[in-house]
Amino acid sequence: MSEPLLVVLADDTDAEDHSVLFPLLREHGIAARRVHPHELTIRLDGARARITVDGERLRPDLVLGWVLDDLLLPGMAQLDLLQRLGVRAINDALTLFRAQHTFLDSSQLSAAGVLRYPVITGWDRAALRDWAAEIDGPLVSKPLSGFGGRGLRKVTDVDELPAGEYYVVPYVENPGRDIRVYTVNHRAVFAMYRYAPEGKWITNVRAGGTIAPCALTPEIADLAERASRGAGTLIGGVDIGENTAAGELVVYEVNSCPTCEPPVLHAVADFLTAVLHGDGEHWRPEQDYAALEPTFHASKQHLIR
Repeated sequence: MSEPLLVVLADDTDAEDHSVLFPLLREHGIAARRVHPHELTIRLDGARARITVDGERLRPDLVLGWVLDDLLLPGMAQLDLLQRLGVRAINDALTLFRAQHTFLDSSQLSAAGVLRYPVITGWDRAALRDWAAEIDGPLVSKPLSGFGGRGLRKVTDVDELPAGEYYVVPYVENPGRDIRVYTVNHRAVFAMYRYAPEGKWITNVRAGGTIAPCALTPEIADLAERASRGAGTLIGGVDIGENTAAGELVVYEVNSCPTCEPPVLHAVADFLTAVLHGDGEHWRPEQDYAALEPTFHASKQHLIR
């Protein structure tokens, strides 16, 4: 009997993750490969569909959706087709779309009861000015799509923002860092601090941030798990802020395709194995993944505080 096949639909942005995850899966008797959306060829013949990569028939048992930006829409179409052909998808097309649309992400957090600050989106500048007049302090404008801290702007006057569609929230006073919590099957498995560079406020590693381990307290874990369930991300990263003005934790967003760290990938491998064995729904962490070494990828050792 052949090994079950996991296909990660993604580009090579997270190749370092795959170099850890795929050997772990092989230890569990699972074959894994990364397939770029542009590598898939799909042929429809009546009611039948044939999917190939470089002329070779592709028959995955499970597909993990991990597409961003320009690859989101073609990847969503491919994930949707694979699901209709009977292939199970983790982080399916609709989950990816909602999590990667900034306002839809916020709307899911709101429905889950974990959005603890006001949000406004639209085109009407007068409505934006009226809303901003009720906010005490700076504001943050975010693009409706994107990742890595790109396009974030901190302003004191909404007239500083360019014309067009907007998404704006109050700036959350914080100690110069945020918390990234990784969730697997809606269970928090690992957390880390991300620190903004000196004199700046954006904490993303791609924007020059540094990192450190963070204790996964019950409060942090509970908030992250509620956010994950609201977003539907079976594998995801929840960004949490420490609101120093209000003395509470707040969820900024849920990421559907986060770059992971080795302890997280151990949890992901165990979860995907359970899914392929038919028991993924009931999977929960049975070990302290945060205690595993190394804590961070080799490429990030110079970023550790």
